[in-house]
Amino acid sequence: MAKIGIGSWAGNINVRLARGEVSFVIGEDENGDYTIDVTLPGGLKTAKIDFMNLKEEEDGKTISGEGKISVLPGRKLTGSFTFEEDTFVGEIKAPIIGKIKITDGHRIA
Repeated sequence: MAKIGIGSWAGNINVRLARGEVSFVIGEDENGDYTIDVTLPGGLKTAKIDFMNLKEEEDGKTISGEGKISVLPGRKLTGSFTFEEDTFVGEIKAPIIGKIKITDGHRIA
């Protein structure tokens, strides 16, 4: 079965520490597990996010999982991305910051 969301994507975030375009690449490793590499804007540009426990939800459109970000050591993020052809919506929940919505999500050609 084909994995959902594989490819390059971009969307916008608007939180106190960072406003602007976030871009990410979804792939899969040699074990068939999802991988996500993220580039954040603004004050979070140098932050490193590591994702883990990524899984495809039963709806066949959503990838969800956990992560950690270097600017909040020891804290866990949770998030999900729901895809519809060449668009997506996303939400990440982070301690202290709260919900971060990713809007205007689209595939990068």
